[in-house]
This record gives sequence, structure tokens and C-alpha cells, in this order.
Amino acid sequence: MSTPYYDDDETLITLHNGDCLEVMAEMSSDSVDIVVTSPPYNMGLTPGGNGRGTYKHTTQKARRFADGYGQHDDAMAQDDYDAWQRKVLAECWRIARKAVFYNHRPRIEHGVLRDPLGNDFGIPLRQRIIWNRGTGIDVNLRNFCTRGEYIYLFAKPDFQLVTHAASGMGDVWDLGIEYGIKDHPAPFPISLPARCIEATGAQSVLDPFSGSGTTLRAAMDHGIRGIGIELEEKFCAMTVGRLQQQALDLWSAA
Repeated sequence: MSTPYYDDDETLITLHNGDCLEVMAEMSSDSVDIVVTSPPYNMGLTPGGNGRGTYKHTTQKARRFADGYGQHDDAMAQDDYDAWQRKVLAECWRIARKAVFYNHRPRIEHGVLRDPLGNDFGIPLRQRIIWNRGTGIDVNLRNFCTRGEYIYLFAKPDFQLVTHAASGMGDVWDLGIEYGIKDHPAPFPISLPARCIEATGAQSVLDPFSGSGTTLRAAMDHGIRGIGIELEEKFCAMTVGRLQQQALDLWSAA
């Protein structure tokens, strides 16, 4: 397997800097308990032009997405994006022993709701959980602001939650928004991967779009194996700094 960008036997965390499909292809089937991830949403491809159903490539939809994600401009042709994500999900499904938690969001385009991948994922969907972000405002008055994102649960046939209390978390998670990560355009709160880990009793987790390293930080906090993959080197460096600071804080508190 390719040499990791970061590998710490003590904290059980490994981070790869590379293309997630290439790295996952080197991983064995059923090699982690769960996958928890949030891919780029293709926010650079926005409705535009004078004709209904046309699109334009733009980097101006929101200032935090002005540069996309570095090497990935987040503005793929929609069919290409959907096909890419189905390939990613197929690999996640192969690698996960228990389940895949896949965070994405709906969009209203040309006045019509479009759910991620047209709800055609290529793997069996067990449940759709709503992440209530709790705040937000839209740029127009044609629809209510989208404050809810989806956490799709793709579960293997024998998947079970650890307790009835875990089931009692329900399918609406009030997690809010992550404000503490300033150098990544779209981090999710650490409570999201933490809840997935706790509810499943996972002892290992993979995030193929590791971003700012939130899933790896949650794995570290729970003392379980964490594997991340991130295309952009600057986000890998951010993650390593975040993990090392957390390790230092835990050591200082001991």
C-alpha cells in the first residue's frame, strides 16, 4: 500500500494524501467497521443562464467556496459527479463491515428539488437521517432556507445499533454547525462522526474525504482505529496539526 502522509501507532490514526478511489482500491474488503464521510457537494455547478435547466460553472456562489477545494474545483458536470460518487460509494460499501454514513444535502435548482445522486446510489439505503443545522438564510425568497442536510445510512444486512438508547437518538440529529474550523470551507461538527461511532460500537472508521480531519479526531477521542484520505495536501497538514494538538492537550491533562 502507498506510504501514508501520517501514521501514528499510538493513536491508531492513519492519513493518506491522495485520490480516494486509488487509495481505497488498495484496501481489503471488510477492513473497517464503518465509513463516515461528507464528499464535496458540487457547489461550483449552479443553476444559471436564461433557459430553464441550464447551468453555469462558477466560483462565486459563496465566498467560502471561491477556490473550491484546491485541486478539486467542485464544479463537475452533474452526470460525471453522480457517476463518480456512485463509484466512491461502491468502494465504501466493499470496505465497510457494518455501514456507511454519507452526508450530503438537497438543492433546489430551477425551482425543483433535486436530492443527491437523484436518490440512485447503487447500494442499499437503510435510512435517511436529517442533520438539523439549526440556522441559515437563503439568497432568494422562492423557497424556505435549507437548514437540514442528509446523513444517508447504507447498512449491511446484519447491521444493528448497540442499544435501544442508540435507536432512541432518532432520525433527526440536532447537531448545529461547526464554527471552530476556519481554514476549511465545509467542516461538519465532531458530534456527527462521534454519534455514528457511539451508536454502532465501531472499532474502526474510514473517511475517504477527510477534509479538516473531524472523523479522525472523533476516532482518536474514542480510542479506535481511524483512516482518512484527503486529496488536498494543505488539509492533510491541517489535520495533522489538529491531531497533534489534541494529543498534547490530553497528555497535559493527564
